[in-house]
Amino acid sequence: MAVFISYHSSKRPVVEHIARYFQRRGITTWWAPRDIPPGSKWDEAISAAINEASALVLLFCASADSSIHVKREVTLADRAKIPIYWVRLEQVEPEGLGYFLSPTQWVDWLDRRDSTLDSLVGDLKNPAVGGRSLDRRTGVQPSRPAGVSGWPAGVVAFENEALAAEAAAHTYFRLANEAPHRSVVLPTGRAATQLFSAMLRIGQDYAPRPFGSAPIVSDTETFGVYNRHHSSRTRHVLEALIEPLTERGLGPEPQQLSLLSGQITENADPLQTAQRILRLYPPGVYGISISPDGEVLGYEIGAYTDPDDIAGDGCRVVELSEHGRRYIDPNQPSRSVLTIGLSAAIESAGLMVLAFDRSKARIIHQMSHFPETAGVPATLLRRNTGTVIVTTRRIAEEAELDDVHYPISAKAGSEWIAAKFS
Repeated sequence: MAVFISYHSSKRPVVEHIARYFQRRGITTWWAPRDIPPGSKWDEAISAAINEASALVLLFCASADSSIHVKREVTLADRAKIPIYWVRLEQVEPEGLGYFLSPTQWVDWLDRRDSTLDSLVGDLKNPAVGGRSLDRRTGVQPSRPAGVSGWPAGVVAFENEALAAEAAAHTYFRLANEAPHRSVVLPTGRAATQLFSAMLRIGQDYAPRPFGSAPIVSDTETFGVYNRHHSSRTRHVLEALIEPLTERGLGPEPQQLSLLSGQITENADPLQTAQRILRLYPPGVYGISISPDGEVLGYEIGAYTDPDDIAGDGCRVVELSEHGRRYIDPNQPSRSVLTIGLSAAIESAGLMVLAFDRSKARIIHQMSHFPETAGVPATLLRRNTGTVIVTTRRIAEEAELDDVHYPISAKAGSEWIAAKFS
């Protein structure tokens, strides 16, 4: 098998030199465009090469850190579970690629001496298992990093995702009734459907008004579309939760609904409306959904460099790249998302990170064990020190979470979560 070399096009002379150096030491390499067969599609050829590679070597520099093409290659290697090694060509730290590179082995090649790469050659000839690098001194797997001190405030895990979602639903209804002066913020990501289904299952337990009199806010909306468009997040909230509750006589009063609108009209600006609601009724409970790669509320991985700027974002419209659209909605006509901003989540009195499916295990591990970076927006949620992760036993184990609480029921789990917020 060949070693796949990922690099920015500006480093073409460097990749040519390193490929020759590896070849002299018995290591076969694959890099584009040299090894793409004539007439082949680039994306298919690169994907196939990575899946068949023994390892990926990234020639890291500032340009590579911000390259969407490099990021896709590293993402494919991560999914293929092959070892990732990076050779640092410039005195810069990874931001856009920090999520992928923080737990992997790297070599400084600032001196451009071939002998500096000898340790890397040894590792490439004896690659690590499962995509993790070997310690260059001992040849054993490095111990996992210690958890981040003080975060999260708690982890509650259940045997299955239905129970986890039900515990989050109980928490919403419980806190909405206990703190009507605060808003409740509903997610619109992958976890939303499971949460809404759980709310419908248990809504009768909180009759006649499960949400009490608390204002209800949604956290994102496709910008530029009306709320019945197929890509509207608000449509999903209405059809999957609000309207079924109303049909059962459990719906909120119309004046409670402050769901985001994707359209600016002469009479209403959704940004100003959301800002006003959140200012008058600070979030009391918020279940946030994050993407498996660490994108959250429309903020894409690799798109930001200053954590303070993004953490302080209030209501705004976020522009999406082609990369980010894969995690938002591949069918949406707009390339923008209206979001309540990361600051709303960071300042929420009760923040739940909802991790109901196994694809979230890796980012949960990243958030709880590796440094905060603006390149992975989800890691900034650590600034809310009262966060509780609501998940399943299997995900908690895969994410290597410590001090996990395993309640006997969803309702008992909800009581435990609410106590962490008080």
